[in-house]
Amino acid sequence: MVPGLLAWIAAMCGCALTPALRPEGRQPEKVPVTAETHPVCQVEAPRIFTDRPGAIYRNPRIGVVYLRAHQDAEGRLLGPQVMYQVVDPGGWDIKALESGNGYLPAINVQSPSVPEDEPLLDPDAARAITITGLMSPEDRPEAEAMARRAGGARSAVYDKQAGWLLIPTRKP
Repeated sequence: MVPGLLAWIAAMCGCALTPALRPEGRQPEKVPVTAETHPVCQVEAPRIFTDRPGAIYRNPRIGVVYLRAHQDAEGRLLGPQVMYQVVDPGGWDIKALESGNGYLPAINVQSPSVPEDEPLLDPDAARAITITGLMSPEDRPEAEAMARRAGGARSAVYDKQAGWLLIPTRKP
């Protein structure tokens, strides 16, 4: 079966057959061949900066002068002293910002200082918070009534995501 199939494909495609030996004397049709290319995406050429990147903010620089103890021309004893002088007041570099190659020095970036070992909320205080299940701001009277019924010093506090919560009030 397979050799017959291969013979039929060879006869139809004209592989290795001369025009005189093709079945029914048919000539192959001429098919126009064209090729087109389409870009996948427009890639922006990398920007090459001719000058060094500049910090968009310069910190002020303070000069420090240490003076030893000394006697002045009038005979007074002075010092030791430390004197401070502003050498560079610092400021913003607008040209670096507008050129697009400016950066903010890492020393000027403040990250929030949260102790990693301590939880943000005291676990004992978190256990004392009661979730009421009331989600609408209009439920205030019912939330306040629940706070009175719960006893102790509790306040009804509304949170947009958690709804009404009963939170123990702090004692000064």
